[in-house]
Parts: sequence; C-alpha cells; structure tokens
Amino acid sequence: MLRAVKVSLRGATQRKLGKLEALRREVRGCTQRYMDSLWTEPGRLDANTLNRVSGGSLSYRHRSNCLKVALETLSATRKAAKATGFMCGKPRVHGSTRLSSLVAKIEAGKGSFGYVLKVSGLAKGNPIVVPFKSHARLNHWLGKPGAKLLQGCTLGDKWAALWIEIPDREVKETGKAIGVDVGINKLMVDSDGAKYGVEMKAVCRRVRRCMPGSKGKRRACAARRDYINRQAKLLPWKDLAVIGVEKLRDLKKGKSKKRSKEFRKAAAPWTYRQMLDRIEQLAQENRVRLVAVNPRNTSRTCPRCGWVAAENRRGEKFQCVICNYSGDADHVGALNILARTLGNSQESMVPAPPGEEQRG
Repeated sequence: MLRAVKVSLRGATQRKLGKLEALRREVRGCTQRYMDSLWTEPGRLDANTLNRVSGGSLSYRHRSNCLKVALETLSATRKAAKATGFMCGKPRVHGSTRLSSLVAKIEAGKGSFGYVLKVSGLAKGNPIVVPFKSHARLNHWLGKPGAKLLQGCTLGDKWAALWIEIPDREVKETGKAIGVDVGINKLMVDSDGAKYGVEMKAVCRRVRRCMPGSKGKRRACAARRDYINRQAKLLPWKDLAVIGVEKLRDLKKGKSKKRSKEFRKAAAPWTYRQMLDRIEQLAQENRVRLVAVNPRNTSRTCPRCGWVAAENRRGEKFQCVICNYSGDADHVGALNILARTLGNSQESMVPAPPGEEQRG
C-alpha cells in the first residue's frame, strides 16, 4: 500500500521558494496544454504526443512528466464519468504539482535536516536543493517493516507530499467482527451499539453555511476531514479481524419522497465516500479484513424475525411491525450489515467506488 506524508519546506530560502513557484507555474501551464490537446485528440506517452505542444522553459524530462500527469488525469476523469453516469468537463490544472522521479529526488540530509529534496529547475544543470526536517508521522511510516521512501513528490507552495510504499501484510486470523452503518446524523454506529461522530450534523452545517470558494469554506472542509479521521480511529481496530460496511452510491442523486429538499440540503456537505475511504485505509494498516455488502434494506430489515418493510423504520427509530422489536435504526442497520458480512464471504473486500448499489 502507498501512504502520502506532508513535510514542510519552510527551511528553504525565499530565493529557492521563488524558484520552486516559477517551476510550478511552468509545469501547470505545460500540463494544461497537453490536457487541452489530448481532450480533442487521443495520444500516448511517446515522442509524437510529446512534441505536440511547446514546453516553454521546461526540459525534456519535465515535459515527459507533464504529459504523463495529463494522460493519467484524463483517464481517471473519464473512468469516473463512466462509473457515475455524469458528463464531465475538461479538467483544469491548479494547486499542487506532481513531480515524478524523473525530476525530483530525495536524499539523506545533514545535521538537523534529515532529508534533501532535489528538483530539476528551469536552468539546465542547476537543480533546486531544499533541505527539510523529518517528523513523527514520517518516521512512523518509514519504521514499518519493509517500508520504502519512493522518489518523486507532490509539490505545494511551502510543502511537499512524499510517497511511502509499505508491503501489504496478511489479514488477522483471530479477532472480532463488526458491522458499521455510516449516516448523516451520526457519522457511524457499529453492531455493538457504539456511536461515533454524534456532532457530524453540526460539522456539516458549518460547511454548508460558508460561501463557496472562501477561506472559511476551506477551513470548514478541513475541519470536517479532521473530524472524520479522528472518529474513524476510535473504532476498536486492535480487537478486530473483520469489518463490514455498505457499498454506497447515489445517496444525493435524484428527487423522491425520501430525498426531500430538506434531506438534500442536509446531505449536500455529507461526504460518505471520505468516511469509507478512511475506514479502508485503517483496515489495511491494522490488517483487518474489509467486506463491502449490498446496502439494500439494511435499515428496514428486522434483525430478530427478518421481516422487511418500509414501515419498520420511522426516522431514527426502528420498530418491527411483526414482532415489535425496537431499537435505533442505525444500530439495526449495523446488525444487518454484520449478518451479511459473516454470511457472504464472497463480497468485495473493499468498498466499491460510486457505482452499483443504492442504500435501502
């Protein structure tokens, strides 16, 4: 598995940071030109496609890196459009810049600076050398058995994201199994009845209140991401061998009685994919088997008698119309997810991308 870790480049002089910013502008511009060309006329990672556009001040290696990023971005965009059924527009290049091992190297540093980042600059034979310090998170991942720091990075204004490759380990043979229901009012409820992220609704309201594109919006989205990460870590990972989740798709799409204006408004800032992705990452790190099950009717099925009916659920409460079993609707959903997890070992081992199933 791959993990990305940010490091600060504030140890660099203003002159070097200026050179990096000038390089980032050139790389973004070149990547966008390749993307514009490939959008109308397909191409490959070869000399013919490489020579379609001018690279400006960039070297051959930088241009190759720009073409590779453009090809990968367009491929991912079209695959996502096909999976979701939404039409996609041409991607725009902005923000951070991805640099491959062709143009960015990481070497051991000296003194208080544990590492040195060497980036091929705009001037031939004059690389930009930036020292940076290690930190606890970087040391944590590099301390894993077989961990390898890969060459290349993603470059921001005053930071760089490094990539660490960690060998996959076999999942645990012993431990408990739980099912997890992901929701809006409560971020998660597991099959043991534990509730996580009970303040998620307030976190989402803060995101919705902020003006799109504003600094406040970015801060609110960052706070939401941090909140999701903290809550995901609270699951009993050390005791788990299996965790079951739902394959979720199109929860915000379409209009119906169960997707009223109020529901769509509340669900707009809800990022269930972010929650599922974080669970997947933590499952890999803790050697826990991850099973994704069909979500159909998980919150409408009685865990005692098995009766399925829409009338069983009323908002956050569940009460079976046949046997009168009652409880929290999210807890009932988690119990049914666990039952499907244990009853169907052939289910997908990772949550599916937005694709096939709708939640019941």
